[in-house]
Amino acid sequence: MTGIITEERRQFLTKLGTGIVGAALIPRTISYGQNLAGRQYLTVKEVIDIIIEDIPGAPFERTVDQLRSGTVEQKVTGIVCTMFPTISVIEQAVQIGANMIVAHETLYYNHQDETDWLEEDEVFQYKKALIEKHQIAIWRFHDYWHRRKPDGIAEGNLRKLGWENYYNPLTPRLLKLPEPKPLKVLLAHIKKQFGISMVRLVGDLSQPCQSIYLAFGAIDSKMIIAAIQEYQPDLILSGETREWETVERVRDGLLLGKNTALMVLGHELSEAAGMAFAAEWIQKKIPSTAVSYIASEDPFQFV
Repeated sequence: MTGIITEERRQFLTKLGTGIVGAALIPRTISYGQNLAGRQYLTVKEVIDIIIEDIPGAPFERTVDQLRSGTVEQKVTGIVCTMFPTISVIEQAVQIGANMIVAHETLYYNHQDETDWLEEDEVFQYKKALIEKHQIAIWRFHDYWHRRKPDGIAEGNLRKLGWENYYNPLTPRLLKLPEPKPLKVLLAHIKKQFGISMVRLVGDLSQPCQSIYLAFGAIDSKMIIAAIQEYQPDLILSGETREWETVERVRDGLLLGKNTALMVLGHELSEAAGMAFAAEWIQKKIPSTAVSYIASEDPFQFV
């Protein structure tokens, strides 16, 4: 694909405004990123274009991956990848001179980042003022990163767990280990690799586990229960789930002699490694701009 922006493409991007910023729409042999490689500063729009140019189906007609603050025209001094764009992450980005945050999850506490209901909230007001003061552009990188082949979050996690060789593109959410291991052995490995002391578990620690269904982040319970029915996995490795739905289905299944256990890591922890990997991935695509990963960190304490 050529890096030349035609008038037709320019009009298309103008209509999109600060929403979906798409990759070039015509075939090209030189990537958009390669065409801009010599530039000292890229604009936010150019950074987004480069990030999504290799994502299948991009640009999407409908997506939550929108620019939530800043402008598409501003020059990028540095990029920070994170899970949740918390006040702490924003402050750390300012300290290192980065003015663009690529965040996997929402800025303002709801999936669509609607703010009408928050206008009188003092925390919202502070966060918004902080972003405006330092002119931070915050772009959500959720749908595109999950649509990558393989899923960017999954690949980051599998790398962290040392399980990337077990990935099967034909069943991307289902992992099969070379041999079964007791659940307590898998639990110890997962805790060690993620650097955590505790997880929430529904299951028998002595049961053998070989097949693992990956449900990082927040996956709809109907989807997980359907996967239990189809694959009968030994373990569901989950981010978060509604306790009265998937949890109770797993518990009832165990009472009937089924072998599917559930391990709940928490939303932030279950996808953070995927955003650390995103920082490495973006840095390779945009070598002229410093790209860092700042952890938003697990919000929970175990007391």
